[in-house]
Amino acid sequence: MKLNRKNKMLAIGFLVVLYICYSFAISNTLNYYNEYKNKQQEIAEDSDMPKLVAQLVQKEKQLDQVLSNYDVKISESFQNDLLKQLTTYSDTFHLKIVDFKEPHIISQKGFITTSYTFSLEGSFNGCLALLNKVENNPMLGNIKHLNFIKKRNYKTNTDQLFVEVIMQKNKGV
Repeated sequence: MKLNRKNKMLAIGFLVVLYICYSFAISNTLNYYNEYKNKQQEIAEDSDMPKLVAQLVQKEKQLDQVLSNYDVKISESFQNDLLKQLTTYSDTFHLKIVDFKEPHIISQKGFITTSYTFSLEGSFNGCLALLNKVENNPMLGNIKHLNFIKKRNYKTNTDQLFVEVIMQKNKGV
């Protein structure tokens, strides 16, 4: 078999296509597969979670004893504290608390997760500033969901912005 110019170009083109396929598809697949294996290994290593939870509960009890020596008061009603903070922030940013629903409590795997749902009305920038303040305060919990709704008020012929927020607070049993 003779290697004429067409066959040489075909062989070179085939090698170039193989290289391109490897660089764009196969190498990425191998990288994702290695990442997947690393994540699986991390999950397998996290099987010691019950021991870790027991250690954290013990540390929490020790810290509570230390705090009781210094007369640090922990509020019994987190909901009241959250509402006070929201009220002060909403006054600062000229917002109105429209709705504050009853908390939703879920208990699973030794943790109690309490979800608080509330709605605000006001300007977009004011809502974002309030949400930033709430999110940066670790004592209040984590914001899990935001839903911005723009409604038209036909009586006053204006648009109103509402934001519904779901916050979660986790507590160990």
